[in-house]
This record gives sequence, structure tokens and C-alpha cells, in this order.
Amino acid sequence: MTFKCSIIIPNYNGEKLMQQNLPAVIRECESFNNDCEVIVVDDASSDNSVKILQAQFASVKIVQHEINKGFAEGIHSGVSAAKYELVFLLNSDVQPKSGCLNKLVKYFEQPDTFAVNPLILNQDNEINQSSWTRSQFSHGRLKLKPWDISDLPGMRENDEAYITLYCSGGSVMIRKEMFNKLGGFSDLYKPFYYEDFDLGLRAWYQGWPSYFCPGAEVIHADKGTIEDHFKSDLIKSTQRRNRYFLEWVHFPKIRLIFSTIPFTLMQLLGELILFDKKNVRAFFAAITNLKEIRKHRKAIASKKLKLNKIIELTNN
Repeated sequence: MTFKCSIIIPNYNGEKLMQQNLPAVIRECESFNNDCEVIVVDDASSDNSVKILQAQFASVKIVQHEINKGFAEGIHSGVSAAKYELVFLLNSDVQPKSGCLNKLVKYFEQPDTFAVNPLILNQDNEINQSSWTRSQFSHGRLKLKPWDISDLPGMRENDEAYITLYCSGGSVMIRKEMFNKLGGFSDLYKPFYYEDFDLGLRAWYQGWPSYFCPGAEVIHADKGTIEDHFKSDLIKSTQRRNRYFLEWVHFPKIRLIFSTIPFTLMQLLGELILFDKKNVRAFFAAITNLKEIRKHRKAIASKKLKLNKIIELTNN
């Protein structure tokens, strides 16, 4: 089976990133073994992003927001405009290396595949551990389980499918139909962080696995687009708030009551003593959304797979 692909890039005031990275994206699109399109969703940029796209990248389809809506809505607009059955979500600060798309697409020959991640490298070719996400419970929360990077050459030679807990939203190929059935990224996590983790778990609940493809590669800029546009305190506070959202939505009640929440309260007490208020603010920001959290818990109540089973599967 051959698949067609739409590459979707959300953009906000990224004129320099567009000029740096779009040529590589377009080359990768042109070398893809079937039809491929590039869609840039401009999220009400105030710079010259749209003018540059129109003048220098005529083959790129542009979707424009009149007001800034954030990452998730940018992706949703791009998916709505996409013609093809696979969508490759790509941050504006990420460049695909040659052959990336053709290596990812083969995983979708399995009809239940939801998403596939490439290997993520920084600008110095150092490997990002979050390319392959496997987690384990520790002190009531899910911690990323490190993997041995020295195994990578053998993994590439084996050319196998490596199951992953979730795929990074900054460089992931997804089956469009499944993405739409799940309702896309949850608006609970706006403006950023953990929406990709949540989406991956919701796909797993339906029995739709995600994979890591070590042979496909992308290069991610050392400094991300979020750091360019938001203050560090807001970033840290949002990240912690959204971690609470993820835990409170997805963790079983018994684990929440007897492990996660007691550990969280102990941590908060320690941070109050140290006058570190960011996590405290994040906690109370999460508490004010309990009604939405209950709604999201109810929406995922009917599952084919339970969280503990998914953790077990992705750690084998």
C-alpha cells in the first residue's frame, strides 16, 4: 500500500525559521515516494512570515488565523486543510533529514498504527532521549525511562518497529482519520506542553499503538519557539500545571489517592518552605479546572487498554 502525506507546520512570527528550514522540508516533500504537500498555518504573525512564504515558497499552501489561537488550534486548522491520509506535524524549528518521510510511512502498513516518531537530534547531532518515550511510575508519577543510546546502531540494523508511549508533537507522522476520531489535541493543555502525551495515551486506549523509527531523523534547534515568545516563569508554571492535568485525567483513582496526590502535597510543602512559588501557583491553577478534568476522565472511561497495561507494553 502507498500513502500520501501532508506536512503541517504551525508558525508564529517565525520568518527566520521559515527561511532556514522550509527549503529542507520542501526537498523532503519532493523526494517522497508519493503525493505530498506542505501546509504552513500562520497563527496571526506580526512579522513578515506570510509575505516571505508568498514570495519565496510558492508551492506551500498557507492557512491564516486572524487571531492567535495557539499550537493545538494551528495543528487542527492544518489537519482540516490537509488532502492526504497521513499528516506529518513539524515544528517550524525542526528540519527533516533526507529520507525521513519514506522511512516513517512504512509503519502505516499496519492498519492499527496511530503515530510514528523519528529520531530527534539537536544541532550538534546529539540524540534527544524523548525520541523514544517509555515511562515508569516513581513516587506517584510517570518518569521518562532512559534508553541506552549505544544500542542505536543495532536498532537501525534490525529495522524493527519500537513501541513508544507517545510521540513528540514537534515531529510526528499521524494517521489523519484516527487523529480526527480522537478529536485532536485536547484544549485542556493550552497553550503548550503535554498535549502530545495526552493524545498518545488516548490513542493507546483505543488499541492504536505509536512507534519510534530510529532510522528516520530530524534536527531540532537548540532553542525552541516557545522560549522565543514566552517568559521562563510562565513556561515552567504551565508545564507543571499541565503535568497535574495529565496525571489527574489519566491515572487510576487508587494511584492518585494513595500515591500521586500525597507525594504532590509533600513536594508542595517543601517548595513553600524554600519560597519556590511556581509549582504552588501551578497546582492551584490546576485545581480551578477540576470540572474540566472530571469531564476528560469521563470521556476516556471506556477503554480497550488500561494505563498499567500500556506502560507494561511500551516497556517490553
